[in-house]
Amino acid sequence: MLPLQVDLVGGGPVALVVTFLVATLFSAVTLHLAALWILGDEPHQRAVKAAPVPVVIAMLFSRYNGFIVLALSFAGAFLAVRYVYELTTYGAALVSVFYYVISVIFAFAFGNIFLT
Repeated sequence: MLPLQVDLVGGGPVALVVTFLVATLFSAVTLHLAALWILGDEPHQRAVKAAPVPVVIAMLFSRYNGFIVLALSFAGAFLAVRYVYELTTYGAALVSVFYYVISVIFAFAFGNIFLT
């Protein structure tokens, strides 16, 4: 007898890929907003190039303490922003801080909308 429903929740490679894609999309949008705010008119392709770095780091180190994940993903975002946007250390730090602030604000907002 065949089951009438298939349970797609439960991990595996499909869940990891979808999580990576959704988190990278969220990261690219917030990084682009931060770059627009700090640097002015910037092409969105740069945000798409830099966005996967903190997502991969966060996914790889997610089993560790949250502060460790935050520090490592911030360092990865800082390096990716500095390389992709070709900024100075101060400029990359400023864009990275704004990127994380916007990400936290959006995460709380979406969490209150969808998880309540």
